[in-house]
Amino acid sequence: MDISEKQSLSLDHILLTVKDYYSSYENLIKIGFQMTQISNHPWGTATSFAVFQGNFIELIGVIDETKFGINATNGFCFGRQMNTFHAKGEDGISMIALHSKDTVGDYSELNKRHNETQGIVDFRRTITLEDGTPDDVVVTIGLFLDSQHTEASSFICHQHRPDLIWKDEWMVHPNGAIKIEALTYVGDDLSFLEDRWTKDYGCIEKTETSLEVDTQSGLLKAVSPSVFQQTYSQIDLPISNNPTPHVAAVTISTVSLEPLIAILDNNGVPYFSDHNRVLVSPTYAGNVILEFIPLQAAN
Repeated sequence: MDISEKQSLSLDHILLTVKDYYSSYENLIKIGFQMTQISNHPWGTATSFAVFQGNFIELIGVIDETKFGINATNGFCFGRQMNTFHAKGEDGISMIALHSKDTVGDYSELNKRHNETQGIVDFRRTITLEDGTPDDVVVTIGLFLDSQHTEASSFICHQHRPDLIWKDEWMVHPNGAIKIEALTYVGDDLSFLEDRWTKDYGCIEKTETSLEVDTQSGLLKAVSPSVFQQTYSQIDLPISNNPTPHVAAVTISTVSLEPLIAILDNNGVPYFSDHNRVLVSPTYAGNVILEFIPLQAAN
């Protein structure tokens, strides 16, 4: 894929943040994702990707608290932030990353729109290529985290070595996954998201029970708890005591549902299917519902 065509502030990736990292990694493989090798951030978290066409899932979790503080900026440490999320006792999407090719320029513009910002962080992490040689992923991120609505917040992310992330061979998944089509937030009060998405994207669709905005690389949706329960009543719901907006479902397009269903059956993963979609239990997916839909239904 030509990542140069990806738009600024389009959905880049989601941070699926889990306590039991290695078990969660195996669970995603059981769902049929091709996961990249596990590598480590300098601030004490482990990371691995399920890379799609234009966006990806980052599985992240704290593995070494002694490294908290490394690459901190203005007192903010990414590893410590992930640990704060863990302390709530729930796995899930801790935040989302929006694409950037000019972190300084995008940060300067967004800094005018948001009340809380945490600065810009540059970091490297070493990975091992397929031939066994090491290389460095180089990333710059700009942080816009609201202290009262962290899970509804985002940061901008500039991958300086996109060739080490957006590999065609990594986008081929046994379950046929193509890309993240939508994130569905749930919360008692959606006014924060309405304000934030309007600042970021200018125009959103609003009804009495929902919000929606197109990032050009996946939709962001928000609904009330009652609407969410009705939409996903066929499967166990995520376990959460969080009343503030947070991602509770991830919609992913796939080439066909049949290979996915065969994988889930073979691996004993609980799911629901009505032949229009497949819902994977949040017990296997980091406390979020994974909703798979055929590609033609996404278009």
